[in-house]
Amino acid sequence: MRKILLLLTILTPIISFSQEKKTPTFTISGKIIDASSKDPIEYATVVFKSLDSSQIKFGGITNRKGHFSIDVDEGTYDASVEYISYKTKKLNISTITRDFNIGTIAIEQDTEALKEVEITANKKTLEFKPNKMVYNVEKDISAAGSMATDVLNNIPSINVDPTGSITLNGQGTTVMINGKVSSMTKAEALKSLPANSIEKVETITNPGAKYNASYKSIINIILKKGKDEGLNASITGNVGYKDIYGGALNLNYKTKKVNFYTNTSYGYKNFIQLTKSENEYFENSNTTSFLKEKNKYNSKQNSLNSTVGADFYISDKTTLSTGVNYTNLDYNRTTLTNSDIFDSSNNLTSENFRNHKGDFNDEIIEVNVDFEHNFTKEGQKLTSSFTYTNDEETYKNNIINTNENYTDEYYVENNTLKNTIFNIQFTNPINEKSNYILGYQGEFGKIPFTYSGITNYSDIDYKEDIHAVFAEYEYQGAKMYYGIGLRAEFAESDIDYKDYNSKITKNFDDLFPSAYVEYTINDTQSLSFSFSRGIARPVYKDLQPFEQKYSETSSYIGNENLDPTYFNSFNLYYSLSLNKFNFSTSVLYQRYEDWPEEVTYETGEQINGVNKILTTIANVGNTNYSNLNITGAYNPSKIVSFIGNISLSNFDQSGIFKIVNDAGQNITRDFNNSNLLGTLSLLTQLKIPNVFNFQTNIKHELKSEGAYFTRKERTYATASISKDLFDNNATISLTTNDIFNSYKTKRERFSDYYFSKTEIKNKYQDFILSFTYRFNQSKKDRKIDFNQKDIKPKL
Repeated sequence: MRKILLLLTILTPIISFSQEKKTPTFTISGKIIDASSKDPIEYATVVFKSLDSSQIKFGGITNRKGHFSIDVDEGTYDASVEYISYKTKKLNISTITRDFNIGTIAIEQDTEALKEVEITANKKTLEFKPNKMVYNVEKDISAAGSMATDVLNNIPSINVDPTGSITLNGQGTTVMINGKVSSMTKAEALKSLPANSIEKVETITNPGAKYNASYKSIINIILKKGKDEGLNASITGNVGYKDIYGGALNLNYKTKKVNFYTNTSYGYKNFIQLTKSENEYFENSNTTSFLKEKNKYNSKQNSLNSTVGADFYISDKTTLSTGVNYTNLDYNRTTLTNSDIFDSSNNLTSENFRNHKGDFNDEIIEVNVDFEHNFTKEGQKLTSSFTYTNDEETYKNNIINTNENYTDEYYVENNTLKNTIFNIQFTNPINEKSNYILGYQGEFGKIPFTYSGITNYSDIDYKEDIHAVFAEYEYQGAKMYYGIGLRAEFAESDIDYKDYNSKITKNFDDLFPSAYVEYTINDTQSLSFSFSRGIARPVYKDLQPFEQKYSETSSYIGNENLDPTYFNSFNLYYSLSLNKFNFSTSVLYQRYEDWPEEVTYETGEQINGVNKILTTIANVGNTNYSNLNITGAYNPSKIVSFIGNISLSNFDQSGIFKIVNDAGQNITRDFNNSNLLGTLSLLTQLKIPNVFNFQTNIKHELKSEGAYFTRKERTYATASISKDLFDNNATISLTTNDIFNSYKTKRERFSDYYFSKTEIKNKYQDFILSFTYRFNQSKKDRKIDFNQKDIKPKL
C-alpha cells in the first residue's frame, strides 16, 4: 500500500503537468515604409500591448528592408507601430489566432514633434551596420578645429600617414565625397577640408556590383546638408600654433520645395617637416662611401574650399539635386638640403647645399547633378547622377646647388584632369521580400601630362574610358538576407606620346561577380559573408614618366607600362549590438595577381662617388593579403565612452624583379617575403554636461618589414577639449594632433649595394583654438536616442 501511495505521489504532478495546455504561438510579419518617400524604415518598433494594463507583452524592430517578424502568443492585444519623429499608427489586428502577414504599413512624419526634438543629440560616435561602419563626425570633439585627414585618423581601422596617404585595414582604399569619386579626395585636398563640414564617414570593406570594380574598399565622406526648415547657419574661426589660421561658414535654407546649402572655408598653414638620413654604399660587400643629408621642408599652404548646392523637391516622389564644388590650393614650398659625402674612411670628400623652391597650384571645379524618382509601385525607383570634374595642377620647380658638379634645374609640370561620370540605376521589387537592380555607369577621363625643362620637353596624353553594366538581386527574409551581383566593365586606355609620334592602346573587358549573405542570429547579433572580384588600375602617380628628384642621388619615376592588378576578396563579419556595448570582428582575405610593387635600385650613375638610386613601380608576382579587425565600443555611463580597435594584416608576397640599368648591370630584386603589420587604437570621450567635453585618441603602429625595407613602430596621441557657451549656441575648443611630438617615421632601406636610414618628423605640433557660433541651431528641450532599439516586455 505504501508503495502504491508513493508511486501516486510521484506520478500525479507529472500527469497533471503533461495535461496542461501550452499557449500556442504565432508569427506576425509585415513591412513598414515612409508614407511620402515609400522607402523602408529600419529600426521601427512594432509592439503588442495587453488591453488591461497597456504593458508591452511582445515586440520587435524592423530590419534594413523595413520587414519585421514577431512571435506572439495567442490572445487579444493593442498592436501599433512606432518610430522616432513619426506618428504612432495602430495596426488593424487585435486577436491573434494564426500566423498572419499584415502587409505593408505606411507611417507619416510628425512635423510638430520634430520642432521640439534635438534629433542628433544621442547618436553614438560609432555605429555598426550591415557591410559597413558609420562614424558620426558631429560627435567627434576634435572636429571643430581639425581637417578631414585628422578626423579620418580617429576612425577605427583607418590610418593616415604624414604624407596624407590613407589606408583602410592596412591597405590603400577609395575615398569618396557624398558617394562619388572626386578630385576633392586626393591627399592635398583632404588635408585642407575642414572636419566640421563633414556629417559622417562610412567605411565599406567589400563593395558590391554597383560600385566600380577597382574599389577594394570605400571610405565615403558625407558632407553636411541642413535638414531643419528655415534659415540656419554656423560660422567658425580657427587660430593655431605655429602660423595657422582660417574660418568656415555653413549655411542652409530649407522650405517644403527647396533646400539650399553652402559650405565655404579658407585656411592657411605654414607646415615644416624635418628629415635626416644616413646612407652607406657597398661594392663586393666592402664599404665604398657614406652620404649624410639633412632636409628642411617648408610649405606655406593657402586653401579655399566651397560647396554650393540645392535640392529641389519637384513632387512627393521626385527630387533633383545640383551642386558645385570648388577647391583652390596654392602652396609655396621650399626644401633646403645639406649633403655631405664621405669616403670609406669617413673623410669628407664633397658637400652641397640644395635650395629647391616649388610652387604648386591646384584648381578643381566639380559639377554634380542627381535625380531620383519613386514610382507608384512601392520600392520601385529610378536614380541617376552626373559628375563633371576639371582639375588643373601646375608645378613650378627651381633647383639651385652650391656644388658645381650638381645640375641646377628649372622645370614646369602641367596636368589637367577632365573626367565625366554618368550613372543610371533602376530598382524594382519582385515581391515583398526580394528585388533586383539594373544599372549602367560610364566614366570618361583624360589627363594630358606636360613637362617643360631647360633641356627637354615632353607631352603625353593619357585617356581612359570605362563602360559598365551591372545587375543585383536581393532577398530579405525574416532571418536571412542575401544578394548576388554581376558587373561587366569594358575599359580602353590610350597613351599618346606626342613627342615620339607613338601611341599605345590597351583594352580590358572583364566580368566581376559579387555575393553577400547575412544571417540575423537575434535582435543583437548578426553574421555575414561576402565575396567580390575586382581590378586595381594604375593612378596618375604610378604612370607619370617624369623623374622627380628627392635629392641629387635619389629620384622617383612612374611606369606608363604598368598593368592593372586583379584580385579576389572574401570577408567574414560578426557584430553584436547591446545597449552599452557594441562589438564587431571581421576576417578579410584577398588574392592579388601581378601585384604593383615599388622597387628601388641603382641606376649605375655615380655622383661624387655615391651611387644614384631610382624608385619606380612594377608588376611583381602575386600577393596574398589577410586582415583581422576587431572593434569594440563601450559606453559605461552617459559621460564616458571608449572605442577600441585592433587591426592586424599580413602580406605574403612572391615575385622577382629584373632590369638592366643605365650602366648595363643586371639588377635583381627578390620579393618573396611575408610581412605582418598592424595598428592598435583607443578613442576615449568624456562629456560632462554644462562643464566640458574631452577626447583623446592613442594609436600604436606595429613595425613593418618588407623585402627591402623596415618601418619602425610608432606611438602617438591626439587630444581635444571643448565647452558649449551662450546657451549652447556656441562652442570653443582646443585641439592638438600630436601631444608628445612622437609622430615620426623611422625607416630603413637596404640591398646588396646600399643601406639607408631615414627619420621624418614634423618640427612643431599643431595646437588649434577654434570658436563656432550657431544661428538657429540651438539645442532643443527634448532628446531622441536613436540607439534605443531593444524592446523589453513587462510580463
